[in-house]
Amino acid sequence: MPIYPPTSFLLDGVTYEFEHPERAGPVEDVRSWEIDQQPKVHAQIPLKDGGKIAVYAHATHWNRTQIGVQWYDDDKDSLTAWIPKEDVRPVTNSEWDIDEYNRCPEWLRVIQWGKRLPGFLPW
Repeated sequence: MPIYPPTSFLLDGVTYEFEHPERAGPVEDVRSWEIDQQPKVHAQIPLKDGGKIAVYAHATHWNRTQIGVQWYDDDKDSLTAWIPKEDVRPVTNSEWDIDEYNRCPEWLRVIQWGKRLPGFLPW
């Protein structure tokens, strides 16, 4: 029995059905970032209803027209999609930190951030 990739994900308590865009172009054109060098990005994921939802993700691969992104939903499921380059932008470490803070359960925030405000990273 084949295992199909998920076509829905839970984000901020809302379930989204997404298109799960596939890679376009020859596989020979695909390049990848090393695991510890994958850039943090803000990606617009296309939804089945025609809209888009923004997620914070890691860029894992790229070709001439697309960027492969990987992100986690509220259930900690790993999801991937190939997104047009124009729908992906790099984020700062501060933006990433704020997103992690917002997604962290409130009772754990004091452990991870202590008295530090999200987005204000230690030097």
